[in-house]
Amino acid sequence: MFRSVFSIVCSVFLCVLAWGTEPKRVALVFDDGPTPEQAVKLLAILEEAGVRVSFAQVANTMQQHVSTTLATRARGHEIVNHSFLHRDVESLSDAELEKEIGGAQRMMTEVLGEGPRWYWPPYLKITDRVREATAAAGVTLYEPSSIVVSKDYDNSVSADEIERLATKGVTDGAVILFHEWREETVERLPSILKTLKEQGCVFMTFSELADSMLTEAEQ
Repeated sequence: MFRSVFSIVCSVFLCVLAWGTEPKRVALVFDDGPTPEQAVKLLAILEEAGVRVSFAQVANTMQQHVSTTLATRARGHEIVNHSFLHRDVESLSDAELEKEIGGAQRMMTEVLGEGPRWYWPPYLKITDRVREATAAAGVTLYEPSSIVVSKDYDNSVSADEIERLATKGVTDGAVILFHEWREETVERLPSILKTLKEQGCVFMTFSELADSMLTEAEQ
């Protein structure tokens, strides 16, 4: 499903030729789906741009929209465990936390035929308990070198501001965080992708970015 390290290296090289700038490997993630009405438009934009991303999906919502999840994966995008009910980990008992992470992993495995490789925590909250629960669930906590937050989760943030934040201060290895349900994000995505490409960004899934960074570190 995912590109080889060789193809990623080629993408980076082509970026240098096209834009004459130092390439930056980035992963776009769309949280809190699946959202069928938004997913149709979002997948079309990504396909036209030739971009693959990660979708951090909530297991309870996935159960209600299995066809959307499967269509998303069929387009070459990566599905990531984003918990069962998107609850704040700080308020949960150990049993509740296990359901949020382990329960979600088990349910997603049934839908996808294999478990997601990554767990992406709601509200970006990482604690020792979360680390222990992800390890017990057999899923890896995704911890990027940096995160660019578009703030599209806040309905008071305008479309202009979402676009500005999503394209500001992007560095190599960064994850750029969006939410699938936000209409303004989907509307502005073509412009955001264009700006990021002009900045030398090469788009990857979580797994592609992690593997690329690891390969570089081992050289």
